[in-house]
Amino acid sequence: MRKVFFLTALLMMVLTAVAFAEEAPAEEVEQNDEPYVYTSEDFKFTITCPMKPIAVVQNPWQEPEKRGEMLVFANEGFDIQYGYIIQVNAFETNQVPDFNKGTIAAIGDYLSGLKENNGFADARLVNITKNNKGVSAITADKINVIDPETGEVEGEFVADKQYIYTYFRTPEGRCIGIQLISASLDKTFVDVYRGSVASFKDNSKDKKSNKKDKKDKKDKKDKKDKKDKKDKKDKK
Repeated sequence: MRKVFFLTALLMMVLTAVAFAEEAPAEEVEQNDEPYVYTSEDFKFTITCPMKPIAVVQNPWQEPEKRGEMLVFANEGFDIQYGYIIQVNAFETNQVPDFNKGTIAAIGDYLSGLKENNGFADARLVNITKNNKGVSAITADKINVIDPETGEVEGEFVADKQYIYTYFRTPEGRCIGIQLISASLDKTFVDVYRGSVASFKDNSKDKKSNKKDKKDKKDKKDKKDKKDKKDKKDKK
């Protein structure tokens, strides 16, 4: 599980998506607005958000195999001030201990690895819901820059923002990662984010969702067949 999403590349990839959105600076966002229940048909999940996203961007990172979306709630120009990044294949299940049933030693080693090797200032086991545990981690505000040739510290990088990540498995078996992007880690923003994480619902095995998928696929196939027949007829 990697900490860095390369924010510059991420922002470049979302330029076209946020360019049409009405600019909404983070300081103008009212946290007491009506919550918005967002459902992703493509990635099969539902999550309660602080408000309706002004833009939704698929796979806005350099690791598309992790699959998911960024929900943008506020921006200043092309700078994302407030949003969630949700991945539905965030880590390899066989490389990460079970947060509910794993040994204390295995989970402890995993948390230590996040802090030592992935640039997190803190990582700890948390309750996602009453019956499901996960890991919450916050990125460091200062990161040592290592010379790749000597392995020695050659400087210090001061981050302009810190990010909170939460990783957990759903009862359906998917490996979820939810990242908070926020210009401020004020308690209100963090509490709302934690509420959103707790609300996450995996729809991957939902019968209604699967039926809709099958119907959509059938409709697409029927349209394609009709188009193919029409094209053949036109050629004659």
